[in-house]
Amino acid sequence: MVRGERRVGRQWWGWLAMAVAGLAVVLWLGAGGPRVAAAPARRPKILGIAYVHVRLESAASAQRIFHQYFGFDRAFTLPSAAGPVIYYKVNDYQYLEITPHWNGGAQKRFMTLAFRTNDARGLRAYLAARGFAPTPVERRADGNLGFALRDPEGHHIAFEQYLPHSRTGRLRGKLLSPRRLSRWIIHAGFVVASVQQEDRLFRQALGFHPMWHGGMTAGVLDWMDRRTTNGPDWIEYMLRDGAHPSIRTRAIANHFSLGILHMHQAYRALIARGWKGNGKPQIGRDGKWQLNVYTLAGSRVEMMGPKPVRKPCCSPMLPGGW
Repeated sequence: MVRGERRVGRQWWGWLAMAVAGLAVVLWLGAGGPRVAAAPARRPKILGIAYVHVRLESAASAQRIFHQYFGFDRAFTLPSAAGPVIYYKVNDYQYLEITPHWNGGAQKRFMTLAFRTNDARGLRAYLAARGFAPTPVERRADGNLGFALRDPEGHHIAFEQYLPHSRTGRLRGKLLSPRRLSRWIIHAGFVVASVQQEDRLFRQALGFHPMWHGGMTAGVLDWMDRRTTNGPDWIEYMLRDGAHPSIRTRAIANHFSLGILHMHQAYRALIARGWKGNGKPQIGRDGKWQLNVYTLAGSRVEMMGPKPVRKPCCSPMLPGGW
């Protein structure tokens, strides 16, 4: 063999050795070597709002507002690190969670907004793979599976998968009082400084759909609605004074809304049940009937008609919603 042939032979054997080594690595991985968990290819469903957790002045105040005025039955009370949490049932899939302790200062009143999903573990993996930092999936005190995260502006957002043998599951078809003025939590709103930042979670990761936007005056953007991916409910970005909201502004802007089919009938029922608020039903800039009920802490519970009764201002209202 001449010198050039020897060089080619050595190169050929080197290539063969590298190929064999590469094949061994592939076989080792296939046999159970270390792997990086792949993100779920498909996002689990976001079926709508599961619960809203708010802080009120006292248990008596919660009972007066949510049972006496609105007609929701008190379902159960569970312990938590912040004290007992009272659950009021709106329907089989939605609850109001109330922590009946407020220190009268800047303590946050609107604590958590939660969405219902069909697969808590899959959704958590999906969000973690996209750069968010969700907590581990755990069985909550009510028996359902859930996890939480902070959205890009720090709001506490939770996700819950309802289980048939949980406390909520065992109450299916029960505690649905005919006294209820509302049958559904149709949306929740919170202060937002940057639409772009919040959309990283709600539009890009979770797939919420733009629904409507508008403002108190022409040419000013105060509200943006994002509808849940696989359900009728929506969230509302409250953009007015979003960068530096006062305590009072935040208390009013951070709210949830109860769907009301017959607003004037509900208004008369509130008065008959002892409500002494000064507000009256009026048509908002989105063309829907609205009425606000305030707690002693200054938090706002909005009552809203399901559909516009006049043309909304500012932008078309896209199909969907409650």
